[in-house]
Parts: sequence; structure tokens; C-alpha cells
Amino acid sequence: METKKVELILVKEQNGVQFTNTTLISSPQPAGEGEGETVDREIWAKKIDFLLSVIGFAVDLANVWRFPYLCYRNGGGAFLVPYLFFMFIAGMPLFYMELALGQFNREGAAGVWKICPIFKGVGFTVILIALYVGFYYNVVWITATMPYVVLTILLLRGVTLPGAIDGIKAYLSVDFLRLRKASVWIDAATQICFSLGVGFGVLVAFASYNKFNNNCYRDAIVTSSVNSVTSFFSGFVVFSFLGYISKRHGVALEDVATGEAGLVFIIYPEAIATLPGSSVWSVIFFIMLLTLGLDSAMGGMESVITGLIDEFKVLRNHREIFTLFIIAVTFLVSLFCVTSGGIYVFTLLDKFAAETSILFGVLIETIGVSWFYGVDRFSNDIEKMTGERPGLYWRLCWKIVSPCFLLFVVVVSISTFKPPEYDNYVFPDWANVIGWCIAISSMAMVPIYAVYKCISLRGSLRERLAYAITPEKDHHLVERGEVRQFTLRHWLMV
Repeated sequence: METKKVELILVKEQNGVQFTNTTLISSPQPAGEGEGETVDREIWAKKIDFLLSVIGFAVDLANVWRFPYLCYRNGGGAFLVPYLFFMFIAGMPLFYMELALGQFNREGAAGVWKICPIFKGVGFTVILIALYVGFYYNVVWITATMPYVVLTILLLRGVTLPGAIDGIKAYLSVDFLRLRKASVWIDAATQICFSLGVGFGVLVAFASYNKFNNNCYRDAIVTSSVNSVTSFFSGFVVFSFLGYISKRHGVALEDVATGEAGLVFIIYPEAIATLPGSSVWSVIFFIMLLTLGLDSAMGGMESVITGLIDEFKVLRNHREIFTLFIIAVTFLVSLFCVTSGGIYVFTLLDKFAAETSILFGVLIETIGVSWFYGVDRFSNDIEKMTGERPGLYWRLCWKIVSPCFLLFVVVVSISTFKPPEYDNYVFPDWANVIGWCIAISSMAMVPIYAVYKCISLRGSLRERLAYAITPEKDHHLVERGEVRQFTLRHWLMV
């Protein structure tokens, strides 16, 4: 197949898809769904650009503030038991699934559902969630690697402070009795989903710019592992400083580590302010926060922009203008988060925009891929790309383990819901109603689009459903009455 090379004058970056070479390869490649068909789509100039972008998105502020705090609150080192358990049965399989889905179909979060049109609503769900998160998250090679440099510098300084060892001991203290509490397992499950960034459509969007035969399996293992190691490493940095401030003020560590965001935005800066040369340390620290947030914010915007542009082709010729519009809207809305009461807006959005709704989105995505499109067919797609069929472990996770895990987490997340609080302030009922409206507005995209799809199709109800659950490339089989029948054997096939 002929490859076309287009020379660029400047280094180019498009919403997280970075072309850092003077040559942008725009080569016709298999479209995935239509064997023998080709798609003219931009691809990453170098493999390292893709890896750093994925790592930059997945490694965000939650790695610095949420994981260390959850470790401390849930039995220290004991928290690693449920965390690693869920990482292997759900985190990595889902991460792998999204990379493979985007790479094979070469579409964004909505467009990939040509594999099972009735589920396209989940694509709009994750796009909307990514947009909501952009409303408050935008308030934070260089951006992907700088946090590691800064974390190392801060750790080398932190361990030399008085009380630092006490803080690290508290972070690593093991209390296995805490594992009897369901909340510990729920915290580990939700942290896996949020930390890896599955369900936001970003991994699908990034992977859609890969070469068709890229080894997405290896990418999934490497990047998800880097993410988890970063979370664990950052805990040493945070708690060395927390131990220092605890000793300095003569208060118990549990009275210092009182919240997630507070660790990064209040307690940690306070500790740095007491150090000699505090201005230098402050600059280093906030550069780290900026680079952590920047990559993740860019990734979220890429999910929105790629997802909508791939779905609505008219936007493709106006990508720059559309990108400007999306960024302008998120910027203006995010201004509410920097007002005098901005922390309360931030807390409300953080609670409702992407908690239960993102878990719901990933659950429906997994069901759509594994049970309707089919693990067997999905595995064949991966084999066409990488030359190797996924092993039984991965197929079982996609088909049974991961969906059961996600269903459990969604149910428990709803049943154990607690209204958001900030600094002893309990949000009023009207604020919680607004929050639930935000959450439901994204989740509602799934049934709304399913109904719309069935109504918009022709034929009897059976024929409409057959079209809706059959990949678009196989619609001609429906017309000839040769559509695959869903039998018990099909549902159980892995």
C-alpha cells in the first residue's frame, strides 16, 4: 500500500495529538471494520509521542492527591491488596480494550460504535462526561516527563525534613483489618477506574491515530503499569512533607491528612512555604501540578473534539474553529471554579460529573463490546492488528469478570452515596439536585440514543433491532435475512 508523506514547516500539535516530527505520515490504512477498505487518517509521527500522551493523560492530579490519601485512610500498605486485585481483573483489561477498540476502528468515542450502533449513546455519554470534567479540571514531551523530575526532586528534599520518616511510616503502615470494610474495596475499585482514565473516550481517541498494526497489548501493559507505579511513588513525596508539617505544628498526622484535594492545594503548599528558599520550592511544586493537569485536560478535550468531529463530518473542515469554540466554552464555565465560592463548585462537579456516571459508561461500553459485538469477534480484530489472539485470561475478563466488577461498583456507588461536603459545609438539597441532573444528563444518552436508533430505522421491530445490534459493515446481511442469531452458545462464547 502506497504511503504518502506530507512535509510540515512547524511542529504541530492538535489537541493532544502531537506531531513532533517534520514529517507527518498520512497513509491510507485498513479501516478495520471494512476489510479491504482504507481510511486516510493522520497518525502519530513517532511511537513515543503516543505513549507519552497516554501516560500524560492517565497520570494526573489524582495520582498525587487521591491515591496517597486513600492508602492512608484504608490501612496503608493493605490498600494495595484490593488496588492490585482490581488492577489485574479490570483496570488493565479495560485499558487494553479501549486502546484496541480505537486502533482497529480508527474513530473517536462515538464513531467506534459502528460495531454495534445501538450503543452509540455511550459514546456521547463519555464525550459529555469529558466535557463536564473540563469545566473544572482545566483550572492545572515536557508535560509528560516533568512531573517525574519534580517528584524526584521533592522526594529528595522531603526525606531530609524532620518528621518525614514518621509520615512515610504512616503511609506504609499495614492494617489488614481494614480490608473487612466494603468501603476500602469500593475506594480501590473507583481509584482504578479514575486513575487509568478508562471511560473518558481519551484512550479510544489517542489509539485511533495509531498505525493499524501497532502492538496495543504491549502499550496497555506498559502505560497502565507506569500509572500505578507513579501513584505509589507520589505517596512517598506527599507523606514525607505531611510528616514534616505534623511534627512542626505538634499535631497528629490524621489531623493533617484530612482530605484529598486539600493535601495538594492547602497542606502541601503550607509545608513548602516553611522551607528555606520556599519561593523556589513553590515554583517547582506548582510547575508539577500544571504539567500534571495540562496533559489530562488536553486529553479530555481530545476525547470531545475527536469524538464529535469523527461523528459529524461537517466539523472536520473546521477543526481549528471548533477546537477554539470548545476551549472557550470550558474556559468560561471553569471561571466559576476560581470565584470566592469556587471550591464549592469544584467539589460539586468533582462529585457528580464523573463518579457514578463514568462507572456506568464503562459498564455499558464493556457490555456492548463483549456481549453484543462479541469477545470472539473483538479478539479476531486484535489478531488482525497484532498477529496474536488475546489469551483466555483477557477474554474471560472482558466477558465476565470486568462487567461483574463494574456492575458491583455501580450498584454500591449508588447505594452508598453520600452528599458532598467541604470543610464541614454540607451542600443543600437544591445543590445535590443540580449535581444529580448533571450526572443523569450524561447517563441518559445511552437509552435516548438507543430509542432514537430504533425509531429511525425501517422495518419491523425485529428488523430494527437486528440492524441496531449488527455492525454497520454487516447490514447487508440483515437485508438478506442472514443476520447472526443470538443463541445461548453465542452469549457464553469467549
